[in-house]
Amino acid sequence: MKIFKYNINKAKPFITKDSSIIRSILDRTNAPVKYESLAEATLGKGKATIEHVHKKTEEIYYFTHGIGNMYLNETKISVKPGDGVLISPGVRHSLFNKGKKDLRLLCLCSPPYSHGDTMITDYNFKMVIFDFDGTLVDSAPGIWKTANEMAKLYGRKPVSMKEVTTAVGTGLDNFMEDVFPLQLKQHSMEEMLSTYRRIYKKSFAYGLKVFKNVRNTLKYITDRGIRTAIVSNKLKKYVDEICRYAGIERYFDITLGSESVKKLKPNPESVFYIIKKFGVKKENVIMVGDSQYDVMTAKNAGIASAFIAQGYADLKKVKRLKPDFYFNDIGKLRDII
Repeated sequence: MKIFKYNINKAKPFITKDSSIIRSILDRTNAPVKYESLAEATLGKGKATIEHVHKKTEEIYYFTHGIGNMYLNETKISVKPGDGVLISPGVRHSLFNKGKKDLRLLCLCSPPYSHGDTMITDYNFKMVIFDFDGTLVDSAPGIWKTANEMAKLYGRKPVSMKEVTTAVGTGLDNFMEDVFPLQLKQHSMEEMLSTYRRIYKKSFAYGLKVFKNVRNTLKYITDRGIRTAIVSNKLKKYVDEICRYAGIERYFDITLGSESVKKLKPNPESVFYIIKKFGVKKENVIMVGDSQYDVMTAKNAGIASAFIAQGYADLKKVKRLKPDFYFNDIGKLRDII
């Protein structure tokens, strides 16, 4: 039997999502643990952790130094050395150091601690900026139909849905370059764009659908007085027309499209414009999208990002970007807003 021993003094401190300083004793980084992990957390004088919740993890806090207040949902309890506190999955919790020295505790997590299982619950978002295609509506069928009618006109083989979803998101010029590279050698970009827009005007509603939980999530957000915006690399007139067609236009304070700004996503120009127009702070803004470009835009703008895994993204690229939130359902936004 192989023995795994690790000394806490060898551990390099790091800061978790809740803002506490952690030194891992045994976890998946230094041992083949399966069912639990053990770490020491330190909270400085006058400091507090950010309220958070674990979706799957059960935790036990065992306090070794200092005194503080712990908040479990709406309940406040005092904690001191020798106290142990059980935190069940789904329970909102935070900790405040009310003493004159560091507050220290051992944290036992089962299953082992996971950054992705930690959900911050006390963000104060006052503006939500949404991407459009692939985030709020599935517009790919109309784009696919348009691209295939163009393929017939310009002598190209049929365009697959995968080609369409891979090329969507970076602006119509880039879409043309990705899908019709050979045709662009024989025809000008202006001609190709004109043809696309003429066909898309009649085809945009083909197969169009609003994603599950979009309407009730938008209502939930706006009912709370939170501002909402759309930032898309699609022409604004199409965004507005589709919103009217889908019956969701009333939920947005502003929509920006490719003609609204000089530089498209992932350049943050559109985000900065909205922040200035509505007078909100960066820490109170979150961007919601279905692609790596939306996460990149948020990071370039210095705001929070929420990725919705329902659209057209390269998931490997998205995960490498480490969005602040990763949801399979846009309805999960209600957990953080």
